[in-house]
Amino acid sequence: MSGEIRIDSVYNASVFQVCRATSIKNPGFLPLLSQFLIESGSELPEARDLELLDNAIRQDKVRFYMALEGEERVVGVVSLTLGFSTMRMQPFALLGDLYVHPGHRGRGAAATLLLAAMDAAHEMRCGFLTTETAAGMEGIFQRFGWAHTSDVMAVEINLGGAPPSLTITGDLVFD
Repeated sequence: MSGEIRIDSVYNASVFQVCRATSIKNPGFLPLLSQFLIESGSELPEARDLELLDNAIRQDKVRFYMALEGEERVVGVVSLTLGFSTMRMQPFALLGDLYVHPGHRGRGAAATLLLAAMDAAHEMRCGFLTTETAAGMEGIFQRFGWAHTSDVMAVEINLGGAPPSLTITGDLVFD
């Protein structure tokens, strides 16, 4: 993975290198993604979905950081998606997809990835980070200063159906 940013991080006496993925074709990325999806009970993506993901990475719409054990053994991943808050008038990032392969858990890879993502958000001048990935992992987030907030709401959008305005009101509001 030459030419990529490498961050060497030590946590709990474990050493992992963290590098930024430049494509889904980076060694180890797709096998780890597949493991994550299988473990979470999700379907494996189709080729067009993988192409969308690869384009998002290449266009810097989403950043993936991978924890490496040794030179190229990818054992974990975390993503950052950049946004802008008009309420705070500053960039923010959504941290997602924090995942460590089951055979490598408990050795500091998740903490290393979380710190790398927080450092990357700082470098991108993000005023805050938010996540949906903390379920069952609250402890590690809390160790690094994260807290639950009550101001987060979410809605799932059915991309296979009609636009929400038509589904909810019966009138198409947006073209």
